[in-house]
Amino acid sequence: MDNSEIPAGNERRAQRRVKTAIPIRVRGVDAKGMEFEVSTETVEISRRGLSFLTDRELKTPATLTVVIPGRGPYTGAGPIDFFSTAAVVRILKEAESYRLSLRFIGATLNTYSAETN
Repeated sequence: MDNSEIPAGNERRAQRRVKTAIPIRVRGVDAKGMEFEVSTETVEISRRGLSFLTDRELKTPATLTVVIPGRGPYTGAGPIDFFSTAAVVRILKEAESYRLSLRFIGATLNTYSAETN
């Protein structure tokens, strides 16, 4: 871990982050004003957000649309897709990519439980 990944001050996370590669689709507008849609996978995920790698340069506080196939509420026909808007809250440059950390807006991912104290 380099110093850019160390939380500043007394920052404490409310949710446990899980390092896992879950397929996602992300749609938005990059720093150059170009619309994009990409299928990729998560680096980390929690109830309230996720991070992933992209070659797209974005700015905070960009707003993106995130779809996680099959991770939404369970219906009589099975689980549906999780769908949320999300704010870019952190951007880290990693080699030739950007690691974007997103916070879901108005939605939580029920699959992952909150960390308890």
